[in-house]
Amino acid sequence: MKLDFSSYPIIDHHCHPWTDGTTEITKELFIGLMNMGGLSSEQEKDPENRVQAEFTPMGRQILHLMAKFLKCQPRLAEVIEARNKRAKADYWLYSEELFLDARVEGLFVDDGYSEVSVGSGLANVDFQEFEDKVSLPIRRVARIEPRFQKAVDESKDFNDFVARFDQSIEDAAKKEEAIAFKTVIAYRSGLHIGRPTDQQVFEDYRKSKATRARDVKHIRDWYVRRVIAKCAELGTTFHIHTGMGDIDVVFDKSNPMQLYGLLKDPETWKTKIFLIHGGYPFSQESAFYANALKNVYVDLSEMIPFASVPGAIEKTTQILDMAPPARVVFGSDGVVIPEIHWAGAKIGRQVLEESLSEFVRTGVYDEEEAHLAAKMILAENARRVYKPW
Repeated sequence: MKLDFSSYPIIDHHCHPWTDGTTEITKELFIGLMNMGGLSSEQEKDPENRVQAEFTPMGRQILHLMAKFLKCQPRLAEVIEARNKRAKADYWLYSEELFLDARVEGLFVDDGYSEVSVGSGLANVDFQEFEDKVSLPIRRVARIEPRFQKAVDESKDFNDFVARFDQSIEDAAKKEEAIAFKTVIAYRSGLHIGRPTDQQVFEDYRKSKATRARDVKHIRDWYVRRVIAKCAELGTTFHIHTGMGDIDVVFDKSNPMQLYGLLKDPETWKTKIFLIHGGYPFSQESAFYANALKNVYVDLSEMIPFASVPGAIEKTTQILDMAPPARVVFGSDGVVIPEIHWAGAKIGRQVLEESLSEFVRTGVYDEEEAHLAAKMILAENARRVYKPW
């Protein structure tokens, strides 16, 4: 059997902004975006790298979707030419047309950027400017790390740092109307989050103040626990990057299994915690938490659309083997150009159609229940938990 979820709206639970700077894109930029970490100018000189980069599963599936939307042949030069012609006429209208095509209701946008030196980092984009230009309703997800680093850099001493950091979190929730806070501690010191002593936190503050070091584990563990506690007071949720990412991620410490001590701690249970990217490729570990702990949710972004459709079907099926559909949300991790957000929505529906068809075929759900599960994952869970608009 074949399920059809094409009429159901989508809320993109996790993505990033794009800017006018990508009104016109090059073949090289497109190819780079279809790879984890992209290609540097030096790497582009190697023809072996170019061949590999042009034929990633992500690149091919998005290229074919764009060719269909733009009504051209699925050849990279033709797609780029047709895309740039459409975008240069009116970039923000073109973006609106993409999201209307994919029935995207709104976006939850990470406002963060790479606050320390990394190999492949996000630029600092003005959130208000982006919100003014994009046609969709959007809500802010406030990234912790830039706020932490700013508080360190501007503080006179440790007590001043704590006051500045706490104020930045409260301001993000109350003045900037953030609906969630996100940590990328997986890119800094990993997901094994302990209970540091006051002295360990103070020593890491001094190190960070002097060097802006990435790996100051104790103070990072401290701020994760501190913000999770504050989320319960502020009425926001907490997002944790889990699993793969750019090459800078501390991959050997990014498996959600590393979060066991944190997530089983009753002090964290008052806050709804979302495992961003579903821990991909460690998806079953995330699904276990979403089943066993009533405040934990799984986000499907990055796997969709960065992995192939068949691979995403397999991993999504593994997540739904254990995680209740009411605790799973769709996301794209779209970044730099709106086509990634758009393709994520198109591919996300396809993945759920295939995965949930298997659940119906094997008698886990009937057809009505499969449609209910899809509607929850695509938008209703985000709408219920966040009441975003």
